[in-house]
Amino acid sequence: MSITSIEDLSNEFFYEIFEYLDSCEIYQAFYNLNNRFQQLLNSSSLLFKIKLHYTESNEIMMNNYKQIFLHNKNQIYSVHLWISTDDNHIISSFTIDSSFIRLESLVFSPIEPDLLISLLPKLTHLPHLFSLTIDTWYALKDLGNIYQLIFNLPKLKYVKYTATESDDFDVTVSLPIAANDQQVSTIEYLIIDHPCAYDELYNIISYTPQLRRLKFLNLSESNVSIEVIKPMTLWNLTYLSIHNYRMTFDEFEIFIKKFYSSKLKILSFNTIVEDIAYLDANRWEEFILQNLPKLEEFYFKYNAYFEDDYETPMYFGKRDQFISPFWIERRWILQAEIEFDNLIYSIRPY
Repeated sequence: MSITSIEDLSNEFFYEIFEYLDSCEIYQAFYNLNNRFQQLLNSSSLLFKIKLHYTESNEIMMNNYKQIFLHNKNQIYSVHLWISTDDNHIISSFTIDSSFIRLESLVFSPIEPDLLISLLPKLTHLPHLFSLTIDTWYALKDLGNIYQLIFNLPKLKYVKYTATESDDFDVTVSLPIAANDQQVSTIEYLIIDHPCAYDELYNIISYTPQLRRLKFLNLSESNVSIEVIKPMTLWNLTYLSIHNYRMTFDEFEIFIKKFYSSKLKILSFNTIVEDIAYLDANRWEEFILQNLPKLEEFYFKYNAYFEDDYETPMYFGKRDQFISPFWIERRWILQAEIEFDNLIYSIRPY
C-alpha cells in the first residue's frame, strides 16, 4: 500500500518519532490537530520527557508543560529542570504526587534547599522513581537532612548530589551511621559531588550496601582519623572514582583497605596532593596485587603545579618501572604532559 498522506503512517511510526522529541515539542506539533493525534497523545504507550532549560523557557512552553502535568501525569517518564534559583517557583507549580506512576527520573539543577526538603517526602509514593539528580549549590552547608530524606525513597537506583563549588570546604554531612535494624537504601549508583570527609563518607555508604558504582570528592578535613574508622565491605562495588584533594598515598592505601570490595574492576583516581609516592610503580604494583585482585581498568592522574618561585616534588624514578610485566600484561601506560602551569602524570589503559 502506497503512503500518500501523513495519516497513512502507523501509530508505531509516530511513537518512534516522539522518542526524539521533547514533550513540549510533541504538544506544539500535534495537540488538537485531530482526533487521532489526540488519542495518540493520551495513549499509555506514549511517555513524556520534560526538559526545561533556563535559556529556553517562555510562556508558551510553560503553558504546554502545565497542560501535560495536568492531563498526562500518568504518562510522564522524566522531569529534568535546569533553571536559575530565581525561577524555582516553576518547581513549586509542578505538583508531583503518587499519580505519576510512570515517573522514573528527576533532575533539579539548582533547587532551593527549603523547596527540596518539602518535595522529597512527597516522592516516597512514586513506584518507579529510579534516578534523582539534585544541585543545591552553595545555599546549604549541612547536607545530613537531605541525605536522610533521599535514603527514604524506596526505589532509587541512581543518585547524584551536587551541593557547592568544588573549592568550597565549608560543607558538612551530619548523618548518623545506619542502625542495623534500619531500612537500607536501594541505591546502586552514587555520585557525591561535594566535599566529603572520611567519617562522613562512611556514614553515607552505611545506608547503601548495594552500591555498584561510587564517585566522590575527598575535599574536606575531618577530626576523625581514617585509621580509627571501622572497616566496611561493599560486596557489589565494581567501580570507584575519587577526586582527591587531601589524601596522601599512605592514607589512600588505608582507605581502600577500610572500604574493601573484592569485586572492584575499575578504579579512577585523580589527585592534586603533592605526594611523590603516588608515582612509585613498584608500590602501586604491590598494593593492587594484594588489595585489588579483580582490577581490570586503572585510570590515574597526578597534577603537579609548578612555576618559577615554587618547588614541587618531581618524579625521577626509573623509566622501566612502569614497563614491567605487571604493567605490560594489563596494558596500562604512564604518560606525562605539560598543561599551562601543571605537569600531569597519568596512567590509563591503552
